[in-house]
Amino acid sequence: MGRLMWIRLLLSVALLSVAVITGGSASFSARVEGANDETVTVEASVSEEITASDLFGNPCQSPIQSGQREQAVQGETPVRSDALGGDIQPIRAIEDPYPSFNGVAVDPDNNLVMLSDTNRKSLLVYDRNSRSRAGEETRPLRQMIGPKTLIGFIAGVVFDATAREIFAVNNDIEDTLMVFSYEDSGNVKPRRVLSVPHGAWGISMSKARNEFSISIQDGSNNAVVTYGRSASGFDPPVRVLQGKNTGLADPHGIHVDDLHNEMMVTNWGSWNVTLGRYTTSTRDPIELPGGSFREPSIAIYETTAAGDTKPLRVIQGPATQLNWPTGIDFDPAADEIIVANNADDSVLFFHRTDGGNVKPFRRIKGDRTGIDRPMAVAIDKKNGELWVANFGDHTALVFGLKDSGNVAPKRIIRNAPKGTPTAGFGNPITLAYDSKRDELLVPN
Repeated sequence: MGRLMWIRLLLSVALLSVAVITGGSASFSARVEGANDETVTVEASVSEEITASDLFGNPCQSPIQSGQREQAVQGETPVRSDALGGDIQPIRAIEDPYPSFNGVAVDPDNNLVMLSDTNRKSLLVYDRNSRSRAGEETRPLRQMIGPKTLIGFIAGVVFDATAREIFAVNNDIEDTLMVFSYEDSGNVKPRRVLSVPHGAWGISMSKARNEFSISIQDGSNNAVVTYGRSASGFDPPVRVLQGKNTGLADPHGIHVDDLHNEMMVTNWGSWNVTLGRYTTSTRDPIELPGGSFREPSIAIYETTAAGDTKPLRVIQGPATQLNWPTGIDFDPAADEIIVANNADDSVLFFHRTDGGNVKPFRRIKGDRTGIDRPMAVAIDKKNGELWVANFGDHTALVFGLKDSGNVAPKRIIRNAPKGTPTAGFGNPITLAYDSKRDELLVPN
């Protein structure tokens, strides 16, 4: 009987997973051998709509209510609860009540800029010309936020102006891609949802091939997966680039260049391998190599590269100044690669045909720039502008495409008042207390 209970439980978990992805119902049955050699049919079904919040709670819900949040931010102690269980208020909380920008995409034809937010787990849409004039918070036109959106640890974002759709990927926990309408706002369901491999980070659209490619930065995956533009549910990728020869090592940013039929990928450098669903059969013996830390790089491939294919060329070495290169974009008019250099608080510029240990021919860096842990860049060819999404503070910056050196941005979008500190939370998993120094240690 215990065996049957386990089978019922596993069936139920599988059904819940299917229902969350499909947003609808699911059912199936299985025949198993029970006690005394009896054959028993176990059936399970889910007929009601199930959202991620039903399983994991509201991803945007603060641990304290708005009134207590203000007290926590100001350092005051909220009222203690005498309850022994149930909904107990925390004594205090460390949290950032404002968004933290991650990915950025600019649609100049519709005068829109889209920014993903890992902290409050949302997707914000601003007027392209909006700005903070006196340090005030910049109000978005729309914000997709709430459990129905399925937005979690959101990373890359891209758009299809023709279809008026926004594509965004969840990086760490949810393993999904969501597609929203330009007009969506609030706690709204995506138009469609796609299950993607664990660790999705960057995304780039190929209009010429009617497909999009996603970088998979999880240390044991190190891959680029490509799907048809309308993929949804559990549709498989049309191509997978993965293997030791690819040079992929913790890939983050990705850009598909339709003009030259090339794909550019930034790599942080950590590399590992495991028995992946795209690489080996568990029936075959395989000797796993150990992991390694490699120099950060920009690898360039043919757009249709698949399997364990070597890159066409690689920008790598101490002269490159690459230090956690994250978001990447390409300016076809100038034939330039533009990279958000996260750990160096800079934006670097390379020629498209560069390879090897080459210096960037231009960079934006310095105290006047306001660049602080940049996560993504996006060019606006129509208006001659370069957007930079900061994770180190609550800003997105706009520069001229030809700007260089320690130059101030043309305008700033702020998702919090000027000077508001950020907790810098990425995806904190656990916590430890250092009694000697009276400090909390939080792996991010």
